[in-house]
Formats: sequence, structure tokens, C-alpha cells
Amino acid sequence: MNDDPPEKPDRGFRPRIKYTQPEGSRGSSLVVTPEGIFAYEAGAMKTLADAVDFFWANVAHDPREWNAGLKGYDWLLRHAAEATREDVRRTLGWLEGAIALRDRAAAVAACRYLAGIPLPLLAQDYGRLTGIFNSRKVGMVWQITPDLDMKPLPSGPIPKFGQEAGFGLIRAAPELYCKLAMLGPEMETVVTLLAAEAIRYGVSLPPELVAMAKGAPSQG
Repeated sequence: MNDDPPEKPDRGFRPRIKYTQPEGSRGSSLVVTPEGIFAYEAGAMKTLADAVDFFWANVAHDPREWNAGLKGYDWLLRHAAEATREDVRRTLGWLEGAIALRDRAAAVAACRYLAGIPLPLLAQDYGRLTGIFNSRKVGMVWQITPDLDMKPLPSGPIPKFGQEAGFGLIRAAPELYCKLAMLGPEMETVVTLLAAEAIRYGVSLPPELVAMAKGAPSQG
């Protein structure tokens, strides 16, 4: 059995500075830049931790700190089609943390990445996705106006953001909800009902979700 750690993937990050060891130096030198942490030895640069590693470390420590590692986040967005199961698990943990901390910007950023991940990979975490997105407080957004009828809204505290209540992720990441609806009948029903409610409250949705909403059961 090989107990060696897996080889670190090369994501192409390199220091933007040109680095050379001082003459007579021995051993390796540590190079720290926004692109990552690198070890320079004998004319070769080895990556110890790159911008994506920084990003995951940031959101694991505090889901709200995602924008402190934008180089890594942007790389993930561009390569979402190449995501791994571990990427999905980390992103769901980030999203769950953002929701718990009521940080809508972080939750939207996590959903943008999830939306680009291939459907078969998302399907492997169907139960966890259902637990997160089977929520009107997470999916819906309501304008807080004097005439807002509170009776149809979910019970319990609803996160508020300025003059809005609810995370509104179906508005912010509709492409993800389209994808979630394809995961299974339960999520299809959740998305259909949520889309129908969003339209009733004047939330703008893409044609795919509008078409789904037309098939929603009557709300009486």
C-alpha cells in the first residue's frame, strides 16, 4: 500500500515576479505571492500551495472571506467543468456556512460555482443538495413593503437584506435551479413550486423556470 500523499495538481499558477536565488545560496528559498507559495531550488520552482488552495483555506476558516481569494475563485469558475467530488463537498460546506452566517453574497458566489459543475457530479450529493435547497427562505426573495402579507411566508425568522427578505438564490442563480430540477422528482417539485411563487411576487426568472412554473399545482 502506498502511503505517499497524492501528487499536487498543477493548476498553472506561477509567481509573476522573476526570482533567482542569490549567488552562493544553498537549499530552497520560499517565494510568497498572490499566486501561491512556492519553493525555489536549483533553478526550479515547486508549488507548495496555490491561489485555489488559499481560496479553500479562506472559506473553510470563514465562508464570508471568499473574496479574499478571488484569484482562486476565478480559476474555479473557469474550470467548473473539471470539478471533483471534493470540490463539490467543499462548496456545499461553504454554502451551508454562508447561509448560517446570513451572508448572501457568499451564498450567491458558491451557487455560481455549483451551477457550472457537471450534473452527474452534483447528483452524487443529491441528499445534501435537497437539504439545502428545499427551503423557501434560501430560494425566495420578498420585497419588504408596508402591505406585504406575512401569513403566506415561511414561519420563523427570515434573513433580511436591506429592503428584501430571503436569500433569493433562485433569482441570483437561476441556472443552478434549472440544473437542480433535473436531479430528481423531489427537487423538480421544489423548483417548480419555488418558481411559481417567485413569479407571483414579481421576481424575474429565465424562460426555462417560467415554463416550469406553469406546471405548478394551483396555490388555491
